[in-house]
Amino acid sequence: MRVGRAEIEKALSKPSPFGVDIDVSKYVVEEPSVEEFKALELEESVRRASTRLGFNGIRPSYIQVDQTALYTLLEKRLRGYGVTVIPLRIALEKTDLARRIAWRLVDPRNDKYTALAYLKGGELGYFIYVPPNVKVDIPIYACLVLKLERRAQLAHNVVYVDEGSEAHVVTGCAVPHGVREGLHVGITEFYVSKGARLTFSMIHAWSPGVHVRPRTAVYVEEGGEYAGYYITYNPLRSIQMYPVTSLQARAKAYSASVIVGLGSGDYDVGAKIVLEGSGASGEVVSRTLGLDESRITARAEIVGRARDSRGHIECLGLLVSEKSSIAAHPQIKSENPGSTLSYEAAIGRISREELEYLMSRGFTEDEAKSIIVRGFMKVDVPGLPEVVRRHVDRIVGAISKLAMR
Repeated sequence: MRVGRAEIEKALSKPSPFGVDIDVSKYVVEEPSVEEFKALELEESVRRASTRLGFNGIRPSYIQVDQTALYTLLEKRLRGYGVTVIPLRIALEKTDLARRIAWRLVDPRNDKYTALAYLKGGELGYFIYVPPNVKVDIPIYACLVLKLERRAQLAHNVVYVDEGSEAHVVTGCAVPHGVREGLHVGITEFYVSKGARLTFSMIHAWSPGVHVRPRTAVYVEEGGEYAGYYITYNPLRSIQMYPVTSLQARAKAYSASVIVGLGSGDYDVGAKIVLEGSGASGEVVSRTLGLDESRITARAEIVGRARDSRGHIECLGLLVSEKSSIAAHPQIKSENPGSTLSYEAAIGRISREELEYLMSRGFTEDEAKSIIVRGFMKVDVPGLPEVVRRHVDRIVGAISKLAMR
């Protein structure tokens, strides 16, 4: 970045245009550090946090605990593909590519959260590079754990998939049971090169006192494809996220989110896709489930700037609790007469007729409600590897049981 530090420091008082504003100075930022580790060295609290994400038996290539980045040698299969997974701080010291692309898609002056990550994060986070014309058929896992009270965890992740390659990245973020208050800020920049394909799954399992601020940007070159899937199914204090994807000629993007509102949390979530090149196409799909006293705002926007571009938004909400609320804000904007855009939005409740039909087939009311919720929350994300799909299906099954409470 060529922006001066003083200018970025001014942004520490700049709130996000969406979501709940918080005082970031309340949270302690520890001195960032980087260490190598072996899987057996992970302490029990970190192991327990990873199991909340369904990561049982999975060995991540990168783990961040508060402000300590832990990384290990890649599995033999990943090394065979020539894949690089290292802490971003190390990548910035050793590779020209990382220095050239870091902070190109996300401006640290955007708001107080991006500024905080830039100024105090120490460039912790992962750097993933996939070389040209390589199809990586196993997922690349990363895990970020917020372990200590009233801490701010700051991560800056950069993923670069080179021309003609394909990769699948799965990131899980969680806290161990007992952590009552904290802040997680995750800056992520994805570069999908010409003709490349990337699928990214983000799974969150927080606690009622944690504030979460992901900041994500995606750049997809000509003929590339990106599919993003985000799911959160544990209580939290607030979350605000609005990833932006820019598509060049004939590029494609699919953004899906599954949000379960629990407790008294504030959820402001969404996605934006900009159709920059001719023949580009994008779709934003969201499923929101309102439980307890949660407040959910689902945003979606597609901007058509090129001829022969297409975009569609589908925002569906299911209100289970009378004390919860869901608001949908789909927006389509055409800046070119050759761009075709559409949207669908609906918020409803579980149909009594559907319940009675399933109960007539021998299911109890709770079982019938669970079946309906499971069907509603299931989203078919294109290109998701089977191992990740099974992982997500298990989580959706757990979500359906929440509606029976």
